[in-house]
Amino acid sequence: MRSIHRVPLTALLGALWLLQACGGDRPGSVPEVPEAELTAQVAELEAIHEVMQPVWHDAFPARDFDAMREAVPEFETRLAALDAVRLPGILQDKQARWDEQKQLLMSSFEGLKEAAEAEDEDRILAYTEAFHMNYEGMVRIIRPVVPELEAFHQHLYGVYHYYGPGYDLEKIQRAADAMAEAIGPLHAAQLPARLAEHQEHFQAAVANLGEKVTALQAVLENPGRADVEAAIEAVHAAYEGVEGIFG
Repeated sequence: MRSIHRVPLTALLGALWLLQACGGDRPGSVPEVPEAELTAQVAELEAIHEVMQPVWHDAFPARDFDAMREAVPEFETRLAALDAVRLPGILQDKQARWDEQKQLLMSSFEGLKEAAEAEDEDRILAYTEAFHMNYEGMVRIIRPVVPELEAFHQHLYGVYHYYGPGYDLEKIQRAADAMAEAIGPLHAAQLPARLAEHQEHFQAAVANLGEKVTALQAVLENPGRADVEAAIEAVHAAYEGVEGIFG
């Protein structure tokens, strides 16, 4: 019978300690965030615009019903592609709104398709208008109200979803510094006219966000994992406070 090689208990305990340390406060190395996850664009939605633009700006005001009916099959093909889209990572928090608005878009298109088949001109006009309105609703979901906030979010996304969970201190520090630089332009940003009444609230929320970023930078001067993670969570919560102003 072959003898069993016994590993000393001290060696086992040492190995266990090492595994725990690697998952504890020891910094790790995390790959860069894939560029595709940081791009707040949906090509399939832009493809619909290629057909929508002449329909809405030319055919609709001219009451060119032939052109509107002829656009239906093209819309249908592009809507099928849109229906299969998975939003990029940076837009995942908008998924519920996206799905809800997409249902409205699809419903108004079905009405347009049925009206076109019936050659009902009044309903073609009504559903073309509804279809365009719901398309614009989808565009607004992914188009940032304040571009400066989206620029900030790109840095926060990497920290919150990649570098923080992987505890890559070098990349966390880099992102924290980038977020700090983004606060100035964000605080100076002016909301569009339809949201002007929220300007004061917006600036107060941005000031709070800046304080949380500064606190993260301070923690990083003498980092402990629990403190770093708590500071990142505070920055994320403050960012949601700014984003929440826009509904």
